[in-house]
Formats: sequence, C-alpha cells, structure tokens
Amino acid sequence: MVMVLYTRPPTVEVYQGDLFTSPCESLIVPVFQSPDGKPVVDAVRDLDRGGQLKGASDLGFFKAGVGEVFKVYVDGKLVIYVGLGRFDDEWFRLLENARRGIAGGVKQVVESARCSLLVLSRLNPDVAREALIAALLASYRLEAFTSERRRLIEKVLVDRGDLDLGYVLAVVEGVYLARDMANAPPHELPPRRLADMVKELFSKHPNVVVEVFDFDRLVKEGFGGIVSVGKGSSEKPAMIMLHYRGSSEPPLALVGKTVVFDTGGINIKTGESIVYMRSDKAGGAAVLGAIWAISKLNLKANIVGLIPAVINVPSGESYLPSDIIRMWDGTVVEVTNTDAEGRLIIGDAIAYAAKALNAREIVDLATLTGAIVVALGPLIAGLFTRDERLREELLEASRRTGEKLWPMPMEDDYKQWLTKGAMVGDIANAGQRVGGAIYGALFLERFSHGKPYAHLDIAGPGMGYEASGIAPAYWPDKGLAPGYGVRLIIEYVLSRIEKPRAQASS
Repeated sequence: MVMVLYTRPPTVEVYQGDLFTSPCESLIVPVFQSPDGKPVVDAVRDLDRGGQLKGASDLGFFKAGVGEVFKVYVDGKLVIYVGLGRFDDEWFRLLENARRGIAGGVKQVVESARCSLLVLSRLNPDVAREALIAALLASYRLEAFTSERRRLIEKVLVDRGDLDLGYVLAVVEGVYLARDMANAPPHELPPRRLADMVKELFSKHPNVVVEVFDFDRLVKEGFGGIVSVGKGSSEKPAMIMLHYRGSSEPPLALVGKTVVFDTGGINIKTGESIVYMRSDKAGGAAVLGAIWAISKLNLKANIVGLIPAVINVPSGESYLPSDIIRMWDGTVVEVTNTDAEGRLIIGDAIAYAAKALNAREIVDLATLTGAIVVALGPLIAGLFTRDERLREELLEASRRTGEKLWPMPMEDDYKQWLTKGAMVGDIANAGQRVGGAIYGALFLERFSHGKPYAHLDIAGPGMGYEASGIAPAYWPDKGLAPGYGVRLIIEYVLSRIEKPRAQASS
C-alpha cells in the first residue's frame, strides 16, 4: 500500500560492506559517554580513520553528551559523531537518548544529503530500532504547501540486518500520517474530504473497514454534540469510524478529537495562537496513524477508531451560549462556552463506543484544554483515568516511546461543578477557570458509562507549537504538530497482545 497523503518517509535498506564506500554522502555514528564523562572512542576506533575523534576527545571538544555533535570529513564522506550520553544510563532514558542523539545527527544533513548511513551495528537491537525510528522522524518535512522543495534525505542505509524494518516503517508511516493530517490547513481537509481521504488510505487494507457517518445520519441518529458544534460551517461535520478486526475480543475504542479548525465559535478566540488551531485535529490524527500502523503490523487486536470531525466557526447557523444540546446518549448539556467544543464531539463518540459498540475499554486523545499546558507545559500530556491497569500500562508505553505522560487526578469533589454550572439541563459544557483540565476529564468520563476509560489531554505535545526550541530533535521544526500519541497507542496495544511486534504486511 502506498501512502497517499502528503509526505512519505525515506526508504530504508540494509548495507553490508565498507562503510566508507557506501553510496551515501554522510555517515552518522553514535558514540556513548563513559561514566567519567568522556567519549567511548574505542567502540568506534575503526571509523576514526584520521584520528580526529580521538583528538577532539583528548582536547575536550567532544564529550558525547546527549545530542552533542562532532563533524569531520573522511575519504570524501561527512562523518557525524553524535553523543548518546552514558552507556550505563537507566533503560528508558537510554532509549530516549538514542532517539535524541541520532535525530540530532540527521538534522545536520537533512537538507544536504540524499542518502545517510546510520551506524547501528554496535547498539543493542532495541536501542538501534528506536534510533532508526527517530532518524526517520527527524527527516520529516511537510512541503506539500511550499512553492520550492528542498533537497531532503531520500534513502537511509543501516549496517545491520536484524532490525524489524517492517515494524519500524509501519510506525514511522503512522506518525507521518498523523503529522500530515494535524498540520494540514483547514481548507485542505474539511470533514467530508478527510473522510474520503481516509477511505482511500485504507482501500487496500482488507483488515480495516471504514464507515462514515455523514451529517444527515448524525442528525437522524441523535449525535447532538457533533451536530451542534459543526453546523455553523458550510463544511458540515462527519464521524469517521475505522474498525480493525485482528481478533474476536470486544474492541478497544480509540476516540480522537478532530476539530479541523477551531475559531472558538461565538466565543471567538483572540490572539496570535489562533493560527495554530489547524492542529486541533491532532487527536484524530493520532488515532488515524495508530490504526494505520496496527493494520500494517497485523496485530492480534480488535480496535475501533472514532474520528468526529467538525469545523467550529461563527455564523448564522452556529450553536450559541445557553443552547441546550441533547447528546447521543440522552444527556442534556447546557452550552456555557462554544469554545469548549471538543468535549461535546468526543462525548458523543465515547458514548457510542461504550453503548453501541460495547467497547471493552475506551481511550480518547484530545487537544482539550489550555489548562493542561499551563500545568504540564508543551512536552507532556495529562493522563486522567480511574482504572489502575490502564494507568500503569499507558505510563509504561509512555516510558518506552518517550511520549511523555503524567497522571492527573479525577477529583470527585469537582463533579458538582458540572451540575452547578448549568442553569438548565443536566450539566454545563464549561466550568470555572480553575481546574479546567480536570473539569474536562470529568465531563467526558460521564459518557463512558462505566467502561474502563482513559482521557489523554494532549493539548501541549499534540499541537507542538509552544514546544518550539525545546522539543526533541525528532519532532518537526517550526512548531508543527509532532504526531504525538501514535507510538504511545501502538506500544499500549502491543502490551495487550501475546506476540509483540508481529511481522508487518507488505
């Protein structure tokens, strides 16, 4: 299956032979740091043909700290030594150090070399796999909307043949898809066009069934949250359902907030940050990317992805503050703020997953609140759940992938805000300023109807723009959305099946 969105990863091939006679213009060589703070030069001595690395080490110019770079030319090749930090570091930190180090090296050549050779043969297989994933992610450039294309890496060679390249490419393609979708301008992917694109993407994936709930069906079946938020736009809402059937067990439901663009509606947003609201669809993008990878890997799991897609704009048909919305499950919500729209569309989808699909558990990913960014900053998502197993397994997946997640409280005393905020109806869609992220989580939990449920508020890392300058090197430049959540969900699904990292399909 050929990817049909905007950006394709470089091709990956195994290379055997003298590294300095490869067809690549550059070599990227990882170097660990010893406990005394010096590069472990002996591990790569055969590649230090001119002795420059040893000289730089002796003079203290290169210490192999994480992401530190030392560049030399040898036999016509640009050799980039990248620091991975201490070789005896804690395991999950070692994985992240490898990702950051290799990605930093790739960023040095991404616009000057069509081919790079990664020297991964001296790394643990798991570390090497994560380093390769990071290298490919660091190669990402969204250039579909620029008039001039820069020279980018087209091919990556690796000097070992024991890596599961099928797994690596499935994951990377999933993240690329998520990035493309999250960062696409709103006119490019309105709900109906997005639905058509998803159907085309999976047209040759027989293990995935795509079903689209168009506007008329949403109205007829009572999806009041999705209809109300999206009806103000001439591009009417849709809900995209992807069903990957890799087992016969009840499904895991993944729900992704997909606000193609969020003006705030009648409670219109102000300020420069509104331009970044194209990435308010990052939750749905993560669901799309994760299911793409899972289907490529043929994992033994039953997954349903729900992507409620809307454009929230003010018009003569927009929903209004004080409107009363009857949600799909019958809950009556009073609108107190039209800029608290994400929880309305996700609430409908969560309820549908719980009651109509009988999901065994539900996980949503949503760029839901600015409050979570205030609390955790732009690199860390908030995890809200009462289910201990879900909490621990999602946190474990976070540690494995480096996609940062932090457990947050589900404070029952705050539940009274839901009802006290509504003058009429059952609950209000927005509460007071304090505790905003918790309020959003408690609101959404109401629609899970007792099913094991986790809410991931990914407003910081999902959108990415406030992380510019401090994000890891494998994130895209210019504050673009990084595709947060794809790798996290894949790892979570892998933890729930018997045979992790099954061979990928062609």
